[in-house]
Order: sequence, then C-alpha cells, then structure tokens
Amino acid sequence: MDKSRSQQPHFWQVSEDNQSYTELCNALYERELLRLSELPAEQLVNLAGRLASITFYIRRAASNILQQQVQLQLDSQNASWYNPQAKHCPARKQKADQIDAFYQKYAKPGLIVPIYIMQSNQEYIVLDSIDEVDAAGLKVHCNHHGWFAMSGMPLQADNSVKYLLKPAKAIMIAACCGHQWLKQEKTTPRLLNLRELLLTCRLNWRNFAKPILEKV
Repeated sequence: MDKSRSQQPHFWQVSEDNQSYTELCNALYERELLRLSELPAEQLVNLAGRLASITFYIRRAASNILQQQVQLQLDSQNASWYNPQAKHCPARKQKADQIDAFYQKYAKPGLIVPIYIMQSNQEYIVLDSIDEVDAAGLKVHCNHHGWFAMSGMPLQADNSVKYLLKPAKAIMIAACCGHQWLKQEKTTPRLLNLRELLLTCRLNWRNFAKPILEKV
C-alpha cells in the first residue's frame, strides 16, 4: 500500500475541534429543546419561530465558543465553561461608587455586563447587555433584566433582587461558569442558556469595556 495514502485521514475521521463542535451542538440542542418544552402556555404562540431559528444560533454558538481565547476550560459535552470556583461570591467585594464610576464612563449599547442575583439564599451572576443608556438619569437598561441605576441598584419591581455589577475578571469567570452559592457555600453550577453562551463569546478579557463585535 502507498504509505502516503495510508497516512491520509479517512472521511469518517474528525479532528478534535470537529468532535468538540459536534458535542457542543448536541448538548445545546438537548438544553434548548428542554427549555422550550417548559415554556408557559402564553409563550407557545412564538414556538414555531424559535424552533425555526434554533439551528442557526446553536451552530453560531458552537463555532464561536471554539474560537474563543479565554483562560477557562471548555467542557464540550455539557456546553459549559469550567474554572475553579471561589469560596464566596465575588460580587460581595464590589462597592456602589466603583460601579457608578465605571458606568458613567463606559456605559453604551452593546456593552456586556454582569448582574448579581440573590434569591432564597442562593447567589449567582448572569450576563446581559445594555441596550439603552439614560446619561441624564444616570441609569441603563439591560436587554433582559431591565433598568438599573449606574450605581448598580435595581429600578423596577420585577428586578428588585438583582444588582448591576462592574465587569471584573473574577466576576465574569463566575458568570461564564455558572457558579452558584447557597447560604454562602459553593453549590452545583448552573447551565448557561444559549443567549448567555453567545455573550461569553463576545467578552474581551483584556478590556471588558470593549466587547468583541458579534460574529455573523
């Protein structure tokens, strides 16, 4: 047999990246289909449209995740980022004046931001993005979680257990990895939804104030 031909990869052999891509897509499909199956009845009217677009967003998320250069480990089988978890939630170290100074300087539409949630003795941090800035009113509107003062305080009844944080490495690691604390003790990380995973791919770890432009 020709040695050069014997060393060529067969069509069924895949690279490590291709295998990771397949694992990511499978994990995301399972996660998103489960999430859609749990939608309340009033949201089912939009189900057909969501199902029609799910393949596009899952493929984009999987591709962007594999291209992301971060100091986090990727668990492709669970479509999750991994990093050792801090003993206590890092959000507790932030002060209102630090948060306010950051957003007065850097707040703009498209900025990816961390939001701290404390509910039933459980703490965690989620990612969102700013879609409106009211400089005169010293407040910003986050796409999914609503209005916050630039100092971090919630401004709506339906987000009263949430606080806007200043992006920082420890904060963003906790958000990307789904770290959670129950009664101030580490507990099982949560799985990020597809929207949050897409946001993790746009983080600029050298300068959180300048997120990476969205890939299309």
